[in-house]
Amino acid sequence: GYCMVTVFETMKTYSVEDNLTEEALVTKLRTCRCHHLFLHTSLRNNSSGTCRWGEYGEGGLLWGECSARQFEWFDGNAVDELLYKVKDLYGLEDDIAFRNVTVAPESRPSPLHLGTATQIGALPTEGIPCLLKVLLPSNCTGLPVMFVRDLLLNPPAYEIASTIQEACKRMSNITCSIPDFTCVPPAKLVKLLESRETNHIEFYKIKNVLDDILQLNSNSELDEILKLLMDPTWVSTGLKVEQETLVNECKSVSNRIGEIISLDGVNDQKPSSYAVIPNEFFEDMESSWKGRVKRIHLEEEYTEVDEAAKALSTAIEEDFLPIISRIRATTAPLGGPKGEILYVLIDEICRGTETAKGTCIAGSIIETLDSISCLGIVSTHLHGIFDLPLRRKNTVFKSMGAEFIENRTMPTWKLMDGICKESLAFETAQREGVPEELIHRAEELYVSVYAKESKLNGFASPKVVNKSEKQVCLNEVKNAVISICLKRLSDYYKKGNVLEPSEMRFVLIGAKEQPPPSTIGASSVYIILRPDRKLYVGETDDLQGRVRAHRLKEGMQNATFLYFLVPGKSMACQLETLLINQLPDEGF
Repeated sequence: GYCMVTVFETMKTYSVEDNLTEEALVTKLRTCRCHHLFLHTSLRNNSSGTCRWGEYGEGGLLWGECSARQFEWFDGNAVDELLYKVKDLYGLEDDIAFRNVTVAPESRPSPLHLGTATQIGALPTEGIPCLLKVLLPSNCTGLPVMFVRDLLLNPPAYEIASTIQEACKRMSNITCSIPDFTCVPPAKLVKLLESRETNHIEFYKIKNVLDDILQLNSNSELDEILKLLMDPTWVSTGLKVEQETLVNECKSVSNRIGEIISLDGVNDQKPSSYAVIPNEFFEDMESSWKGRVKRIHLEEEYTEVDEAAKALSTAIEEDFLPIISRIRATTAPLGGPKGEILYVLIDEICRGTETAKGTCIAGSIIETLDSISCLGIVSTHLHGIFDLPLRRKNTVFKSMGAEFIENRTMPTWKLMDGICKESLAFETAQREGVPEELIHRAEELYVSVYAKESKLNGFASPKVVNKSEKQVCLNEVKNAVISICLKRLSDYYKKGNVLEPSEMRFVLIGAKEQPPPSTIGASSVYIILRPDRKLYVGETDDLQGRVRAHRLKEGMQNATFLYFLVPGKSMACQLETLLINQLPDEGF
């Protein structure tokens, strides 16, 4: 038979496959991407006794495949000579060692015949549909496809094949969420690491791969699958590693990467921002490097940048803006005499008319004053003005500060940056001597109308939510869903087969996770706990696709999903409508 030696320059590994048939060798050549092809001179000595290899009979198929490529002849020991040529081609030092990752064939079946591989579409063949495109989902591309194709063309030993089958069976029956299973070409990563050209994106991908393995290990259902995958991984890569060693190394490297690069949710590296400088300027200057490495590792550089940005802002405020203001004042259409700057003070703008229209009139006035670079102060209790799409460049929002003293909210009489829609009306009324019963009734009326509206917009005011708070929120959502859906489900099971709350199995899909394969084709109702703390309710028969679609939307990459399976599409639609209509009554 034939012998094929494959050398992976990037990974510093090689493998030797012996006793191959001519068809098997041609199949491997057609499916592998080799940068350089070397043929041993022993191939010239065919059965016809001629020195022109492949001219007669044996070797003709292989010669036809090789002659269409660029190749070189070589002599001597196949492995030693090839390693020498690879080191010479890529400029590697002579003392660099290549690791042998050959897996003994033992009871491994023969590779697929070339004719069979082309007829079933395992190899690209004109006029024959691609088998893998038919078998695999449309979103399955790249490395997974190559792995499955290699299994088809080069079947593993029976024990390994049985292990892969068992892993697939278990995966199709699990009920918990599963990792995203990040796929990254190892050769590319190794090359970038060796050349010290790996950026934060590649490190982030590496961490995702490691975290996927750790997630498998941390879940009892998934850990059984991880154990089964160890031997197939060894056969595929030539690396035999114990699971405990793998998990420990993954933890160590993942933690190390997490200590260096900035991860999702870290907001300590926003571009500089000053009122007198357009935000686009800082975006262009800083967005290309901020948010890559944690600030603690570059504190000195960050300090220099912050000081430079502040100095630039000061220079513009003190030297440049006064000149611009004088120039604008001389040409302002609504300004005073030439050379004078217009100042305006307005207290409670447009408060003497109907609120909605008065708010819009006030907004129009502010836009006009802004456009002529007028200086001034406008005060208002028309909070709707902050929701208007105002065209403004110079206007800034300020609010009156307050502090909590002895269980009472008291104004500080100091201006602060930002918007405040709380007027302290009840506190002021109480301080001015309005009877308590009137204030209490006013508070009841306020809660009955306005507080409910604020709840519909989210769980609470935006804030950083810790893990325990998030768990409480999840439990509240679960309890509310059970109380709403249980009666409808009970009616569905007319023969007393009532679905108890404990049997409504909720599954959480966290960030970087996806639903298990068991949800494919099953009807489900899902609730999204959005990053802005709002709820979204939906139903689907393709939960995996729906999760993927939602996460493609801006700001939804790390959204959390909570779902439960239901008996049929009709029931899913009914429960979806129920939840949309009744969750607000539960305080969501």
